[in-house]
Amino acid sequence: MSSDTAYCYSCGEEMAPDADVCVECGVEQPTAGGAAGGGAVGKKFCSNCGDQIDEAAEICPECGVRQVSASNDVERVPAAVLALLLGALGAHKFYMGDTKLGLLYLCFSWTLIPGLVALVEGIIYLTKSDAEFQAQYVN
Repeated sequence: MSSDTAYCYSCGEEMAPDADVCVECGVEQPTAGGAAGGGAVGKKFCSNCGDQIDEAAEICPECGVRQVSASNDVERVPAAVLALLLGALGAHKFYMGDTKLGLLYLCFSWTLIPGLVALVEGIIYLTKSDAEFQAQYVN
């Protein structure tokens, strides 16, 4: 394996290491908090050597390279709690990775409007299932 190639996280196709999208399958390549890939059920491809490995593997047994996280770290309940307690400051938006909206909430927090919006958002987050939350707000 030369250092000027990488493999698609989803299909295992060889590609440039700095590519954002696989030209073979069209899947966006993950970064530190990236998305899960495809392939066989319970399997993924090593981002370094392209070997098919277990989906939960943190390190490829073939080449020893640490894999990017297959799951997103944003969870529904912590997002809801942050929205309810610190929502006026945009804490839940920062937690969910939406820095622009987080800054907007922070800048206008003195108007109390972001606090009211965050209260509603927190309640909405709590009423959704985990799957609905992930589909609508994370993915």
